[in-house]
Amino acid sequence: MFFIVPAADRRTYWLGGQRQAVIADARQTNGRYALSQSTIAAGGGALEHRHSREAESFYVIAGALRFSIDGQTVTLAKGDFLHAEPGLKYSFEALEPTEVLILYAPAGLERFVAEAGIADPGGYQRSIDEAGAVFAAAPTYGVHYTVLDKS
Repeated sequence: MFFIVPAADRRTYWLGGQRQAVIADARQTNGRYALSQSTIAAGGGALEHRHSREAESFYVIAGALRFSIDGQTVTLAKGDFLHAEPGLKYSFEALEPTEVLILYAPAGLERFVAEAGIADPGGYQRSIDEAGAVFAAAPTYGVHYTVLDKS
């Protein structure tokens, strides 16, 4: 089995200040993984959170990301790769305009991106304030934001 996803068929969403284009989802990979390409403006990123089900991996195509993960701070530059197992708390911030490939395994978080994100067919910048659905949808997909944890 193989599949091809033309660039024109990618679904693009704004999610928490990131523009994510879903390249491959569970339907194409039999649920094994999902892959997205994220463009993040300087200062954008993700608040501290953890995933209860999926491992998440990041490959930096351009720019730089500063991660706080597992009690450490690390900076990823062009060509660097980071893999995080489920359960690890982490956050990240783009130190400059950054482009990154994000792999979720198994697939599933791409549905979170589609549900909580704001569809972006036109390629225009969105505000993080417009993405209020992120916190509401997160628990359904096993994503737990530290700022919301009461324990």
